[in-house]
Amino acid sequence: MIGAGTEGARRQGAVIGCLSRKREVAPYLRGGGQGQQVMLEGNRLVLTCLAGGSWPLQYRWTLNSSNITDWTPQYRLSLPSLKRTDAGLYQCMVRNRMGAVIHRRTEVQVAFLGNFSTEEQRKTVTQGRAAIISPPPLASFPRPLVTWFKDGQKIIPNNRIRLLNQAKGAGLRYTAQAMPPPTMTVGLMKPNLP
Repeated sequence: MIGAGTEGARRQGAVIGCLSRKREVAPYLRGGGQGQQVMLEGNRLVLTCLAGGSWPLQYRWTLNSSNITDWTPQYRLSLPSLKRTDAGLYQCMVRNRMGAVIHRRTEVQVAFLGNFSTEEQRKTVTQGRAAIISPPPLASFPRPLVTWFKDGQKIIPNNRIRLLNQAKGAGLRYTAQAMPPPTMTVGLMKPNLP
């Protein structure tokens, strides 16, 4: 009777031993990364780092090779309001007790459109000569589309205009308008959420 109980305990122990020797798996990446993202200044940025492997998995995020988070169980990095200084190369590292893996870098570009200075430009040229008028400096990314207006009427869409054969003392007023490129208003990438 004691022998039978011992044998049963041995069999039970063997089964328990097999279950507890579950194979540990080093972290591995799921998904190919996000490549490049262009996001508007002030918008929310969410980056994800999908990985598998034995738990617990821990994640660390870097920006331009500098750590911006400690090791955490969170696989998402969320920036609630992007600033120009948030642009750069983001990368995620994943680790567990079996090893670590580094995710492909994601380049984040922050799009913004500044304001023209309100200072007027005045050009005086000799009759028969050309005058080239360029828009005032404008901080922006990417380069905006510039549209020119002559006395309130839209004229050639270009970054600068060249005036020829204007009547003497015409005193015309030219203004420039800057707009983000169509890809920024229509094709803006959305964050990749699981």
